[in-house]
Formats: sequence, structure tokens, C-alpha cells
Amino acid sequence: MKRSCLVLLFSAPFGLAGAQDLQYPVDVAVSSKGVVYVADNLAHALLKLENGTVQVVAQGEGLPRTPLFGIRHIAPARDDGAWIASDPGTMKLYRIDASGNIEPIADDNRFVTPWGIAVEPSGAILVVDRVTHRLRRVTADGVTDVAEVQAPRTILFDKENAILVLTDRNLERVGEGGTTTPLLQTPPFEFPHDAVLHPDGNYYVSDGYARAVWRVTPAGEVTALVQGDPLESPQGLAVDGKGDLLVADPHAKKIFQVTIKGEIIVLFP
Repeated sequence: MKRSCLVLLFSAPFGLAGAQDLQYPVDVAVSSKGVVYVADNLAHALLKLENGTVQVVAQGEGLPRTPLFGIRHIAPARDDGAWIASDPGTMKLYRIDASGNIEPIADDNRFVTPWGIAVEPSGAILVVDRVTHRLRRVTADGVTDVAEVQAPRTILFDKENAILVLTDRNLERVGEGGTTTPLLQTPPFEFPHDAVLHPDGNYYVSDGYARAVWRVTPAGEVTALVQGDPLESPQGLAVDGKGDLLVADPHAKKIFQVTIKGEIIVLFP
């Protein structure tokens, strides 16, 4: 009799002893002090880039149903150096304090794939869920639905702090009562991942399939800031203190620095 064997393989935990290569960096963000943080999906970790090395801030066990198993997006909280992380792998949001302690954020158990996140000036957390197509707000008082948005990916604010949602096809402005209005008439996006508002007034959108970072003007005109090599699958986006874009590329296993003139530098490793 033949016997079959199913072997489940999980990525090994990220080393805690010092510098390592990135495994699958999906998001990047910058703290109020200018420090670069990275969400690494396969390391199940929140990482920090300092002095040319990567340091582990917090790391999950790397097992299904454990915190940070599917870490996807990160955003700085409004207090004491803490971070918020979304994890569609466990259908939860987590708060990571400055000491690296990971705590689930209370919700109504209705998240299926919490994806993009943003923190409002009040400290409330905005979350989009890719399966339920909902933009939701999480506060200490509970969770409320803000809008229905088809195929949402991430959240950002315009210069007036109005909410925008990047979807699989467009940038949508969220208005009163949860109404949504597309910003672009004919968006060229193939598989967009993240979007940021730049101090120059333009929006920038990463696109994994197009291997591009698109520049979107307030009038809705779109051009490629950069496209092709060395980008392989640009995903997470952030703006650093100099006004350069930081791009997390999990296929290249790198964090790129992109100037608004279109110059690309490898930031790490």
C-alpha cells in the first residue's frame, strides 16, 4: 500500500541577532523621527533600518493563526512610538509598542482581510477589507462602517485630510455619507498596491504588474515616474524627510529610494 505524506513548510523566523537580508518586504513607513520601518511578510516581522542594518522590532512565531503571520501594512500610531499593523492572515489588526510587544486591537470579529490602514489625527484607525469591500473605522468605542468601496487596497489623506482609497482600478475620494468619487478618468494601473500624497501636491501609486511608480496630479493626469528595472514588483510606498519616495519591492527583496526626478537608489540592502 502506498502512503502519501503532506509536508507543510513555513518560513523560518527572522534572526534576532543582527543584520539580515530582507525576505519579502511588502510595506515601508517612516517614523516621526525619520527612521525607516519595514513590514516583512515572510519574516512575519516589523523591522527597523538603522546604520545600514535591519533590526527586528517585533516578530511573530511564523505559524498560522499567530500574530503577524500575514503582516501586510504598517502605520505609526499617534502615541509613544507604537505601530499599527494589518494582518489578513489572522484577520486582525495589531498594536506594536516601542518595546516590541504585540497586542491584538479589539474589533467586532467582522474583518476578513484587513489590508490598507491609516491613522487619523484623532488616533482612530481606518482599515479597508478586500473581501467585504468596506472602509471601516476602529476606535476605543468600537468599529463602524464608513463606506463601501469595491476592491480596496490602501488608504491615504489629501492635503485637507479628506480620505482617499486606492482600489484595484482607481483612486477614490470618500465623501459625506460614504459616497465615493473616482479621481481618474482612464487610470493606467495594472495591479496597484499603495499610494501616498507627496509634499509637491501629487499622488504617487506603486504598481506591481506594471513595475512602475505612477505620478498622479491633482487634476488626474498620470505619468510614469519610474518603470522597469531595477523594480520587479513595487508595493509599499512612503515619503521620507527629504521628499524622496521609499519603495518596498518583495520580489527584488529591496527597499528603493526614488527621487521625484526619477532617480533610483538601493536604500537596503
